[in-house]
Amino acid sequence: MPPRSVEILRPRMRVGDDSADIRGFTNTHIQCAVDRIALLGGGAVELTAGTFAMADSLHMRTGVSVRGQGDTTVLRKNAMKQARVATFLGFGHYDLVVDEPDAFELGDGVLVGDRNAWGFYQSVSTLVRREGDTWFTSRPHPHDYLDTSDGYAKTLFPLVSAVDVHDTALEDLAVDGNADENEPLGGCRGGGVFAHRSDRVAVRRVTVRDFAGEGFSFQTCDDLELADCLAERCSGNGLHPGSGSNRFHIHGCTARRCGQSGLFYCLRVRDGLLEDCTFEHNRLHGVSIGGRDTGHLNRRLTIRHNGGAGVFLREGGRQVAPHYNTIEDCILEHNAAQEDLAEIVLQGQTEGIRLIGNRIRRRPDRPGILVMPEMLPFEQRDNTIEPAGEGAVVKRPASTAEAGDRSCPTGRSAGGRPAGRS
Repeated sequence: MPPRSVEILRPRMRVGDDSADIRGFTNTHIQCAVDRIALLGGGAVELTAGTFAMADSLHMRTGVSVRGQGDTTVLRKNAMKQARVATFLGFGHYDLVVDEPDAFELGDGVLVGDRNAWGFYQSVSTLVRREGDTWFTSRPHPHDYLDTSDGYAKTLFPLVSAVDVHDTALEDLAVDGNADENEPLGGCRGGGVFAHRSDRVAVRRVTVRDFAGEGFSFQTCDDLELADCLAERCSGNGLHPGSGSNRFHIHGCTARRCGQSGLFYCLRVRDGLLEDCTFEHNRLHGVSIGGRDTGHLNRRLTIRHNGGAGVFLREGGRQVAPHYNTIEDCILEHNAAQEDLAEIVLQGQTEGIRLIGNRIRRRPDRPGILVMPEMLPFEQRDNTIEPAGEGAVVKRPASTAEAGDRSCPTGRSAGGRPAGRS
């Protein structure tokens, strides 16, 4: 007889209402379940319907998945509390001395910084101990913070944090950033959902609304997936793949009405697949691609009604330009509400750009494709631009004097070019 198959049952816990294993609606209740499942070797945590009050991040753990009940499961950020740094806080230290220590409680998530600290020089950690008027944080300070440089501690943090983990999943819930009661948090240290130095993180069917900062931000992560997610009314970028991340797959996602770009490729992001997404009504660009962001396939995107360009290549010399990016089978319409922009802006000493099979409906007074002077040759084929004719494709000359009769005084070229190399 063949051997009997053995079903391996992974541990599971429910959190939330009276039917749950852990009953309660705070981040602490969720974290108790996540940490227990992690200690058991991995498994699943299920959140019931309800609103969970978040005084700190939900800290994801390796091998643990967290799943809600869709939009009826909400992680809502508590109102921000703050105090001023009262002395010199040194690099690598854990102590936090502030002028109003009673402003905080044990377990609060805090952002620590000063006017000289930005990006990764700020710190996000948890208050884990108090001795007299001195708090201690869960992570060492990555920078010096000074009272003389307006040092601060504020309860700002990502609602979901996946840092130094792998093979974890977040599914089927909503994040409420409570932006009216919080200040912005920079994308290097947070977002509604945030990952850093982590591999194979999956985020599926998650909505982030009203977060003061980025909707979804991931930094230095490999093989991350965002699927069918929504970032709405976030003050920063909707999606922020950043800082050395490789091989992401973002599909079926939407970013709308965010304060910056729909999707912002940050520094040295490589070999990503962005497909079947919508970026609309964002204040800046639909998709912004910049410093050393190389080798991405962007296809079947709908990019419309953004204040900036539909697709914007940020300016840079050859060493920092976003080489070998493809924009394919996308719909771009009625972007570039701001002057001197276009549906697609190509610039910098950038090579290997391919524009294939895109449908562009431009504003009559804006170009469909704007090519700035330092842009290197790129591939353009099977694209349609409406209205066609004068101004559809504009090649900006290095100077008006060099342009001769190729352009009008505004620098716009006389009409579109046939398909082929540009």
